[in-house]
Amino acid sequence: MRKTMIGALILVIVEGLTLVAQSAQSQQLMPLDPVPATYVDKHMPVGWWTDPKIIKEGKDIYFGDAHPLVACHSCHGQDGQPVGSGGGLRDQKNTSRFSDSYWYWRVAEGIPKTPMVPWKALLSEEQIWKVIAFIHTFSHKGKPSQHSDYRPEVPPKKVIVKDKAPMVLVPAGEFTMGSNEGRDDEKPVHRIYLDAYYIDKYEVTIGQYGEFLEANSFDPPPLWTTMAQPPYENRPVVNVDWKDANNYCQWAGKRLPTEAEWEKAARGTDGRIYPWGNDPPDPLRANFGKDRATWNNHEALVPVGQLKAGRSPYGVDDLAGNVWEWVNDWYDPDYYAASPSQNPQGPSSGKFKVIRGGSWDLAPENLRSARRDLNTPSTTDYDSPAYRNFNSGFRCAKNQ
Repeated sequence: MRKTMIGALILVIVEGLTLVAQSAQSQQLMPLDPVPATYVDKHMPVGWWTDPKIIKEGKDIYFGDAHPLVACHSCHGQDGQPVGSGGGLRDQKNTSRFSDSYWYWRVAEGIPKTPMVPWKALLSEEQIWKVIAFIHTFSHKGKPSQHSDYRPEVPPKKVIVKDKAPMVLVPAGEFTMGSNEGRDDEKPVHRIYLDAYYIDKYEVTIGQYGEFLEANSFDPPPLWTTMAQPPYENRPVVNVDWKDANNYCQWAGKRLPTEAEWEKAARGTDGRIYPWGNDPPDPLRANFGKDRATWNNHEALVPVGQLKAGRSPYGVDDLAGNVWEWVNDWYDPDYYAASPSQNPQGPSSGKFKVIRGGSWDLAPENLRSARRDLNTPSTTDYDSPAYRNFNSGFRCAKNQ
């Protein structure tokens, strides 16, 4: 077998380490294949990553001086940079993905669906480790380096969303949070950056909450038999406290939105007062301003998604009026002064949880998207209206 042929075979190591050129350019790293059981316990001999003698011997193998059939520099260059195509051995973010056993497996067995033959047929185990130790220096400015930068990759947790409610993507970026014209707890106005996330297009409905109760052993909220009637199934669920809302979101494979996520979904990035803009509320945009005497067993509520003129800039419905919405954050009137500028999660503890958006029985000024309010998250007195009342509901969110 010619030197040039064997040299060409090592070119595919880069590709075999799942670093195709397109992936590297787009920062989208392909997932690594699992190491077969035969190789899972393979480890670089102690001290070899940084042993100058070992690295020199690996260099000799790389340049074809130690084995008549192995020469790699004709395809990979003297510094490891591919002469033809492929790439990545010099990139630290790539080599740090490979465990010892992954390095050895791919080099020993060759790369599937390529002409590379297994190195174990040409080199001993010690020789394979030596050339790996030398190749490793390419991503460390040509210097011997301990492979301590390796961190096992944790596969993303698969989220199973049990309710089929439509969700809306809110893209990553900054927005203006708070209001200098509002109450003291809305000040100061500050810029917040949020990662992209999804939020429910609608408030969680009575019908959805009924499915949750059927699948679990949780007690229903007060007046559930009155609420859970066919004509009301598409109205937002109420009489739920923060724990009820949190339990539902967790069951659904989601979570409650943070206060910042809720406000961005409502206001967008242009600092608007209400989800639809700066014009005052009207009955086509929001359900509000009704007398409590008109409650009449949920007749005061409007089915979700009915008031399309009130949609937020991201297409989220009913973020003003209808029902207050629980969010994840503890309430602190002074939190904005100390809030992190990226992905704030609220105070670490507190007595009250934040609610947002106003409700069907409030005046229009309480529907402003920057308006904050609070409620006690739960109580041992299950029927206490201070915790579960007929103007509080919720919606869910989840990470992108």
